[in-house]
Amino acid sequence: MSALMKRLAHDGRVYVHSGQLLSTTAGINGIRAAVAAEVHVVLRRLWRDWERYATGSEGLSSAQQFEAALETFTADQAAELMGRFASECLVGPRATFMERAEADTVVHRVVELLGPDAHWWSNYDSETEGAYTCITACTFDGIVTGTDGRHFIVLIQVGED
Repeated sequence: MSALMKRLAHDGRVYVHSGQLLSTTAGINGIRAAVAAEVHVVLRRLWRDWERYATGSEGLSSAQQFEAALETFTADQAAELMGRFASECLVGPRATFMERAEADTVVHRVVELLGPDAHWWSNYDSETEGAYTCITACTFDGIVTGTDGRHFIVLIQVGED
C-alpha cells in the first residue's frame, strides 16, 4: 500500500503516509484516535514546509483538534476526494499534479486493499461541497484518511493563494 500511496504524492503539495496502526483501544473511537495521531505525523512534516506561508495565526492543529474535525465518508466519497486531491490543485483546479485517470486507478486499488469494512474520514463537509475545517493553517487543505483497523492511509493536499 505504501508504494501505491507514494504514487499519489506531489512534492511539497500532496503528502501521503500509510502503514500499520501501532496502538488502538477498543472500538471505533480508539481507532479514530489512532488514525488522527497518524495524520498528525503528516501534519507536522508538512508544517516544516508550509509554516512560513500559513495564513492562520493559530498554527498547526493538534491531533485532538483534527480528530474533532473528522467527517465520516463512504469509500466511494473518500475515493472521489483522494483522486481529486492527488490530481487537481485546490488553489487553481486547472493546475494538475497528475492525470486524474491515473490517480483514480491508484486510489481505487488502495480502497480495495483496505477492504469493504474500512472506515473513511475527511476534513471536508460531505453535505456542503467545498466547505471544510481548516487543519493546517494554510488557505487550502484537503485531507482524506482511512483504516481497516490495522492499516491506515493518509493523503493531504495544502496550498496558499
